[in-house]
Amino acid sequence: MNALLIWPQIPLTYWGAQYSVRLLGKRAVMPPLGLLTVAALCPPDWNLRLVDLNIGELSQTDIEWADLALLSGMGIQHRSMMETINRCGQAGVPTVVGGPDATSSPEKFAAATYLLQDEAEITLPLFLKDFVAGNPQRVYTASGEKPDVTQTPVPRFDLLEIDAYTHMCVQFSRGCPFACEFCDITALYGKKPRTKKPKQILEELQSIYNLGFRGEVFLVDDNFIGNKRDVKLMLPELIKWMENHEYPFWLYTEASLNLADDHELLELMGKAGFHSVFVGIESPSLESLRETHKYQNMHGDMLSKVHAIQQHGIEVMAGFIIGFDNDEEDIFERQIQFISSARIPMAMVGTLNAMPSTQLWLRLKTEGRLLTEFTGDNLDLPNFVTHMAPLTLIRGYRTVLSTLYSPANFFARLYDLIGSLKGTRNQTFGRLNLKTRLKFLFPLIGALLWLGFVDRNRGEYWRFMLWVMRNHPDKWLFALCRAITGYHFIRYTAEVMVPRLRLVEGELQEKQQQAEVA
Repeated sequence: MNALLIWPQIPLTYWGAQYSVRLLGKRAVMPPLGLLTVAALCPPDWNLRLVDLNIGELSQTDIEWADLALLSGMGIQHRSMMETINRCGQAGVPTVVGGPDATSSPEKFAAATYLLQDEAEITLPLFLKDFVAGNPQRVYTASGEKPDVTQTPVPRFDLLEIDAYTHMCVQFSRGCPFACEFCDITALYGKKPRTKKPKQILEELQSIYNLGFRGEVFLVDDNFIGNKRDVKLMLPELIKWMENHEYPFWLYTEASLNLADDHELLELMGKAGFHSVFVGIESPSLESLRETHKYQNMHGDMLSKVHAIQQHGIEVMAGFIIGFDNDEEDIFERQIQFISSARIPMAMVGTLNAMPSTQLWLRLKTEGRLLTEFTGDNLDLPNFVTHMAPLTLIRGYRTVLSTLYSPANFFARLYDLIGSLKGTRNQTFGRLNLKTRLKFLFPLIGALLWLGFVDRNRGEYWRFMLWVMRNHPDKWLFALCRAITGYHFIRYTAEVMVPRLRLVEGELQEKQQQAEVA
């Protein structure tokens, strides 16, 4: 059997970091871990070929080679996924579609030959059994059952064009104990985090190591500390592995803000080589946090907790949302002030959107406030009737982005962050062996030279890097990586987001004037 695994294209977004990726001579941030896991679940005698549309095109030759095409994707990849499904259908190649988008919105995938909802460890074997027997059903679901991830095989990293990516990724756990109203994680993966065994994670890291990758590895867990007991059992084993391999990777992950309350866990993460953590902060407004059931952020002072994580030498990246019912017109300035005071260079700020299968979606549907389906194509405006006037919302959103990602303000936060990272935690970038340093250093230096001699903000980059060399030389590699990542945020904001928001603002203003005339 020739099975073609296809990862749809991710459009130009903050998350995609496309400008920074190209600066490093790479083609995408990280590979499709879900599809690599699906590949490991396929029969061993199948011929497998992976096509990642973020690093290359799907050729007609690929399609003609395939007996079966397997696709997965998120909502933001929906357009690309549908185009690919239709191409395969026209060529007579059956498609097997799964993943978060297909699970949350199965009604959108009428064009798919087979639809596998929920987690692949359960639904894929059911499909394969029927498929081999010649009587496959069109739709498979897990009926509420969650797989035991201790039985999940090592993803097929060997299928990758590994040098095309800036980062690699592994997964330790699935699920989250919290139930934020806007989030679909608990609907997809449950409230009880399921963890792999420490041995599994080490095997996955060893597989990446054996392929020659050195650099950043993202633990893609929905909430890395959702099961603190198991994390604390795994981290000592990870520390030993990292020490024995001379710290070939720099780790980062996602976690809830209550990480700041656990000194032992922060110490273990630092020793294991974690340099950053992404936290969902969402809003400095307690009313908005209460509205969205983000209760875990309401215990104690959020700003102090961010600083506590930084005191352990771990950077905080964070997500923020604008457009809650309880947001007043001062929320824009409050967001700017909080992000600046929290020393968060990498702040993902977006407007609230209701995703299918979330409690927010169900509430707004009941209230009759949903305007459009969630497509992932354009998230500039919420897809529901907001309490705040849309024109006020879009103007405020534009102000937040243009302020945060002006070169001066971005670097101001980066200066503050570098100065606040205490102790020796950033030795995760300083204890690399010479071979690893050289392997990773060359593209970084090339990117710095481009930024320092070609980019219009070159003065900011040189001032920043010279300041780091004078004041924090032990953190210069971390600082360089963040400066390069910031290039994407600064450029994407100036060239894409601000012009797009101005256009939306103009359209809203015109509608408002027409309504006033009428």
